[in-house]
Amino acid sequence: MYYVIKDSDKLPPSIIHEDNYFAWYNPMKKDHRVEFRGTMNQCYDFMASRYPKR
Repeated sequence: MYYVIKDSDKLPPSIIHEDNYFAWYNPMKKDHRVEFRGTMNQCYDFMASRYPKR
């Protein structure tokens, strides 16, 4: 399972693995937002549709 994490409005979101998510982020804190959760390919498809290249 992979997560698309947005932790700043100025930076683009990042895709991280579930194990790294729980190591780096506390799900109870409101310092980040999980925008999507799925497989690696689903996360890349979400990023491509939501944040097109300029």
